[in-house]
Amino acid sequence: MSDGAAMAAFLASRRSVRQFAPAPIDRAVLERVLTAATTAPSSTNRQPWRFTVVTAALARDAIARAVRRRTEALDAVIAGGAHAAEWRGYGDFFWQPLAGAAAIVVPATRVHADAIAGFLRSAGADPASFTLPSAMQPELCALAGAVMCLLLQAHAEGLGAVWMAGPTVAQMEIEAICELAPPWRMVGAIALGHPAGPLPPAPPRRAAEQVIRWIEDEGQP
Repeated sequence: MSDGAAMAAFLASRRSVRQFAPAPIDRAVLERVLTAATTAPSSTNRQPWRFTVVTAALARDAIARAVRRRTEALDAVIAGGAHAAEWRGYGDFFWQPLAGAAAIVVPATRVHADAIAGFLRSAGADPASFTLPSAMQPELCALAGAVMCLLLQAHAEGLGAVWMAGPTVAQMEIEAICELAPPWRMVGAIALGHPAGPLPPAPPRRAAEQVIRWIEDEGQP
């Protein structure tokens, strides 16, 4: 198998893991996983990311309990609505992986001032008259790339991980525990640990031809 094909197979083998064995993660392994995150590209190399790695048992428990409390508050409201059955059990995914994880990683980003908008204002122009690169939220895109590098390195280390949006329901509590303050804000949380069993089956994926459009010269091989 070529290096390219081996890499493609490795990428396809990664899974989101939500159940973990009760075993700690070696500090050197954690450091490699987090260092991998910092290799991601970012606009003008600003590296607009921070990662809080929570391994202390009391802090991990506090995060999981905060998310569970907030999720149960949602349960109480949604249970009286038309989508109670659809929601039932779904909220457990918000906190259960955190409760079993050996480490919780809280990724955070910040928004930098739009330099091009400043240049336009200094020239007497209205930045709103232009579509600028800031429209793509480059800091958030950079953090997403960094988290993907983290997840892939965790997979290479034999660890399981899942990046979750659900813990954001307890954003205020988690940011307080992690001592995150503006301009930094958490972007979900990553549960990390040794998988409790075999990796889950591959989730359904759209076929490449459904999501890729080619614009190429006629007759190009």
